[in-house]
Amino acid sequence: MSDVVELRPVTAQNLDACLALRVHPDQEGFVAPNVRSLAEAYVHPEAQTRVIHHGSELVGFVLFHPVEVGRPDQGHCIVRFMVDHRFQGQGIGRRALRAALDWVSREHHTDVVQLSFRPENVRARSFYRAAGFEDTGEVSEGEIVMRWTVP
Repeated sequence: MSDVVELRPVTAQNLDACLALRVHPDQEGFVAPNVRSLAEAYVHPEAQTRVIHHGSELVGFVLFHPVEVGRPDQGHCIVRFMVDHRFQGQGIGRRALRAALDWVSREHHTDVVQLSFRPENVRARSFYRAAGFEDTGEVSEGEIVMRWTVP
């Protein structure tokens, strides 16, 4: 299998595979199922979904949304980011997050990407810090907000 990790659109051909992706059972309380994310993207046309491919294998999913609709200068959010449990612990998540950051900064000409996670998800905090995200000191809907700025 190739080491290339890339984002691709969600299509009729990969929809079932996208919906079948699952995190570890102990992570289920931290990330909404992909079906919910797809439904949110349907009702929020400014949102964008992508599946994560590692070589030819579909391994994860990401949902993007502007920080503030109509204000691209405010940056974009990674609202959901998940890698299927079968592909965790292999370095794919790090490369997938890098691909997501590259994609959103290129496609939306933004220098700022933010995300949030539940405080009890200590693995997420460590993962995002290692990727260059910084704490903002903000809490949104009970979640810790972190921000990444293009180096």
